[in-house]
Amino acid sequence: MSTPRHVDDAHQSAESNEPRISRRLLLKSSGAAAATAASAAATPNVLAQSGTPDASPASMTDEAMVPAIKFFTDVESAMVDALTARILPGTADDPGAHEAGVVYYIDDSLAGANEGYTVKTYTQGPYLAVTEQEATVESTSRTDLYRVVPIASGEAPRYGYQSVLTPQDIYRRGLESVETWSQTTFNASFVDLTAEQQDSVIAAMESGDVTGFDAPSGPAFFTKLRNDTIEGMFSDPMYGGNRDMVGWKLISYPGARGYYTAQEMADTGFSSPPISLAEMSMHGH
Repeated sequence: MSTPRHVDDAHQSAESNEPRISRRLLLKSSGAAAATAASAAATPNVLAQSGTPDASPASMTDEAMVPAIKFFTDVESAMVDALTARILPGTADDPGAHEAGVVYYIDDSLAGANEGYTVKTYTQGPYLAVTEQEATVESTSRTDLYRVVPIASGEAPRYGYQSVLTPQDIYRRGLESVETWSQTTFNASFVDLTAEQQDSVIAAMESGDVTGFDAPSGPAFFTKLRNDTIEGMFSDPMYGGNRDMVGWKLISYPGARGYYTAQEMADTGFSSPPISLAEMSMHGH
């Protein structure tokens, strides 16, 4: 199987857990754009029957400072933490998704705290039908318009979130599929797999070389995880991720500064410790 995009071209040994450089560079470039742009179904049976893993998100820092999980179960939050940690791996000295608390950003979003994935998400259609051809008169009639909207293939991303499933459904169903695939392939829960095995699961999801991923598909769930990992890593800390602004420090983004002096704007080598929205409000920037 060819090396997936989320995996570094330089091979990582089974003994090494060092971050994969090309993956970090990919996300650094994506994160710079994300940071500057803006800074429920029942619990799946497979996950409900699994044991809570030892490596929970709460282990990332002092328990008194860890926010409460609002949407995920303990097992689900541990899985999301593990998945995002392989998409953007890190260490204490070189923080990644785990150290930045990306799982809390995703959990807050799904719980409605970030106003992004609330129950108000529109899911009634009409739905996109991607085509290279001009739409026929019949297909654009009022009768059919409520069922399908023909658009050019390159225009789909402009239409935003498109799914009959809510984001909450996508995570619940996607995590169940990941767990089932891990149990079937490795006879172990995803959180108990080695880093290499976890990477192979993620690579198979991205390439579509998995079975049992129906609504969402493997590639669709991978894209969802990757997008949310980038957002959680590089959005303002007020949204639950980017703990200690480690994402902004990674890409040298100065954060929510209210202004720059003429000298700073003229200095091509200018850098400054990042400022969060909370700090800007507190200090009147």
